[in-house]
Amino acid sequence: MKILWIDLNSSYAHSSLALPALHAQIMTDPSVEWEIVSATINENVGMIVDEICRHQPDILAATTWLFNHEQLMHVTSRVKALIPEACLVLGGPEFLGDNEEFLRKNPFVDCVFRGEGEEAFPQWLACQNHPEQWHTVPGLCYLTPDKEYKDNGIAAY
Repeated sequence: MKILWIDLNSSYAHSSLALPALHAQIMTDPSVEWEIVSATINENVGMIVDEICRHQPDILAATTWLFNHEQLMHVTSRVKALIPEACLVLGGPEFLGDNEEFLRKNPFVDCVFRGEGEEAFPQWLACQNHPEQWHTVPGLCYLTPDKEYKDNGIAAY
């Protein structure tokens, strides 16, 4: 399974703290291959999308912040149009509240984590190909195939 982390920041001086935390949880799993595409919010969306698509990931993951939210939605919606089979999972402070409206407005996003995803992300990876089991993952919010909103609370340590 190939996971591509979209590291979208305001400048190259910043880097995601979530990636090392998530990677540490599953780094001993030989079935998982990690790749990263780093970019800034000021870069050309088409070029970022092209770089992501060259990797042909199974899973796209990113942290969503107030400063990168809009640009990340532009990038990820285009990537999902080009690689619809890729699963898009997001987390970060933008998802601390109710996520139903966000998921309904952005149907290309498969699920979002609310709260501390470092421990819940490996649980989700274990069942990511079986959405009927997603209800067991703390902090995961998603829409079922019948468009019913599911909210698994807040993931916490």
